[in-house]
Amino acid sequence: MLSSERVNKQTRGRGRTSDYPRVLGGVLCLDFANTIDGRLSESPEEFINKYEDLVGWAFHVGLVDDREREALLSKAKSRRSECAALFERCLELREAIYLVFRAIARSEAPVSHDLSRIGHEYAPGLRWARLVPRGANWAWSWSGDDETTHPLWALADSAVELLSHGDVSRVKECLGAHDCGWLYYDTSRNRTRRWCSMEGCGSRVKMRRHYARRKGSRRP
Repeated sequence: MLSSERVNKQTRGRGRTSDYPRVLGGVLCLDFANTIDGRLSESPEEFINKYEDLVGWAFHVGLVDDREREALLSKAKSRRSECAALFERCLELREAIYLVFRAIARSEAPVSHDLSRIGHEYAPGLRWARLVPRGANWAWSWSGDDETTHPLWALADSAVELLSHGDVSRVKECLGAHDCGWLYYDTSRNRTRRWCSMEGCGSRVKMRRHYARRKGSRRP
């Protein structure tokens, strides 16, 4: 059984492993969009190259536990063609999520095709969705025969939840030094967060500005 709400505070920031990017988006679907590092750079780095990587990342962010990870990887070995097709859907969903929320972060209207892609992946999951207790509230959880698809459903559900019930005005894009492009949900009180992380992009930009000022002050 898998739930889109199981990503916990312990995975926030670093994540469970060092094989995948830091978990800085604040919302599951934004973290998924951030599985390409340096989107705005000349050489972005891809972290999801096959279905097994999707499973590994799901474990990294706390979406599945050890048992579920091993079960999904086992099924992937015996259903390679199906999981390869699912992997392509995964990439299409990720791109749709990225484009939709990047547009929102830039105060633009998302393209209907990208919104439809998210809805296309979300709707089938409702067949297996069940409401289960989650703390003081209730949340969707999925159970069914085709467990290989569950991570995809959870990611689509996270995007729909943010679009329908979240404060999308808090979705922002980190420009970094014109090379980042990661998305994040700004929970700061005054909405003043500017970077995906202060110690990452924030520190790099400040160092470059400091260097530029010093260089300028040395000119005759």
